[in-house]
Amino acid sequence: MDNNKVTILIPAYNVAAYLPKCLDTVLGQTYADLQVVIVDDGSKDDTLAVANAYAAKDARLEVYHQENQGVAATRNHLLDCVNGDWVLFVDADDWIELDMVEYLVNLAQSHSADFVMCDRVINDTELSREEPKVFELDQEHAIEDFLHHGYFVGSLWNKLVKTSLLHNERFHCGISYGEDALFCWGVLQNTQKVVVSSKQLYHYRMNEDSISHQSFGEKKLTGHQTWTIISEDVKKRWPQYTKLALGTFALQDMYLLRDASQSGYKKNLKIKGLQNTIKKHFKNLQYHSNASKKDVIYAWLICRWYGFGRVYFVLNRVKKGNR
Repeated sequence: MDNNKVTILIPAYNVAAYLPKCLDTVLGQTYADLQVVIVDDGSKDDTLAVANAYAAKDARLEVYHQENQGVAATRNHLLDCVNGDWVLFVDADDWIELDMVEYLVNLAQSHSADFVMCDRVINDTELSREEPKVFELDQEHAIEDFLHHGYFVGSLWNKLVKTSLLHNERFHCGISYGEDALFCWGVLQNTQKVVVSSKQLYHYRMNEDSISHQSFGEKKLTGHQTWTIISEDVKKRWPQYTKLALGTFALQDMYLLRDASQSGYKKNLKIKGLQNTIKKHFKNLQYHSNASKKDVIYAWLICRWYGFGRVYFVLNRVKKGNR
């Protein structure tokens, strides 16, 4: 691996308050051979101005602007700008340790890997001082781990990927929730070796403005489509994991139902569709290692009584308030 230029891709929308910290840590990396690209997705605050101010001081930073199109289209725009040998996605409201890129590149080199990833902490949580664990996964075991949501989850931000793996891979513009998992799934189909490190190098900001923390709505419902596509693909490419994939599908739809019910989202045909998915694949929950007994009971109840999620949520709040 003689060429190791790293392209860091940052989609940005209304993050003027957070972007300086993100860019300070990205441009301050101990690894200097970087291309950093920001695409501003029609922000209504000063995001673009902040990005341009940083670009004026550092030639490695490229800034582009587009009318608001959503995160999937923004990430596709970012992919079109890549000229590095490796790609790393960073969310504009997060930040990274100053040695993150150097560590991941060295890990890739020492293991002859085409896909490496590290761990993360929430906000300013103190980093672990334990010696990090590092291990390899071949393609099949990476697929299995992804479906179990073990070390390998669908988020993009903790993964350094060889650019050659991304050819012909695009983000699904019709999906707003889980589009990153769907993209990772596609990349895994081209991956020979994944290296996982428990070293905590990424700071994930719990931002209430992000879609994963917003009140339930139509965008979140597209998460059902994500796992419809993945489970159908598993049947064709990895039939030995079909039951596991369908169990994951049921579990993910259970989470969607839970969030919808707790937020007071009105029951409609799409909600009934989520319930039917859980009923259809309920028996496959046993193949998912992260589906606890509590999850299984919750899934059984909410796929029959949608209001259970709201009742359970209120009772828990009352219980916590009485402590």
